[in-house]
Amino acid sequence: MSKRSQMQMTESVFVVFIILIIIVMGFVMFSKFQEASIKENERMLRNIDVIKLAHRMSAWPELECSLAGTERFVCLDIVKLSILGDFINDSMHEETYSFNYYYDLLKESKVIVKEIYPPLAHPELQNRWSLYYNPGKTATTDTVFVPVNLYNPLSETFSMGMLEIQIYG
Repeated sequence: MSKRSQMQMTESVFVVFIILIIIVMGFVMFSKFQEASIKENERMLRNIDVIKLAHRMSAWPELECSLAGTERFVCLDIVKLSILGDFINDSMHEETYSFNYYYDLLKESKVIVKEIYPPLAHPELQNRWSLYYNPGKTATTDTVFVPVNLYNPLSETFSMGMLEIQIYG
C-alpha cells in the first residue's frame, strides 16, 4: 500500500511540475509578444516625432520663401538654406546660444535638403545643403523625406527638392 501511495505522490508532483513548466513557457511567450509590440509602438512614436519635426521645419521663417508678401506652401529659399546651414554648423563647433536654440528644436538628428528636379546631366553636381548634423550615440535612425519647393531668388526660378530628416535614437 505504501509503494502505491508513494507512486501516486510522485505522479502528482510530476504533473504539477509539467503544469508549472507550461505556465512559465506561456509567460515567456507572452512577454516576447509584448516586447515586440512595445518596440513597434516606440518605432511608430519616433516616426510621428520625425514627421512633426519635418512639418515644423518646412514652416520655419528662417527658411520660408515669400514673394511680394505671399507665402508658398512648403517653399524653402535656397539663399536662406545656405546661410542658415553655415550659421548652424559654425555655431555647433562653438556651442553658442544659437546652437542650443537649434539643438532644442532638432535634438540628435541630421537635416539635408537636396535639389532633385530639374535633373542635371551629372547628379553629383546637384545642389545639396546640410542644415544640421548632430548624430546620436545610437545607431538606430528613422528617416522621413518631405518634398519641398525650392526658390532661387537670384534667378527667380523654382525647382523641386527633398527635405531629408533623420533622427537618431
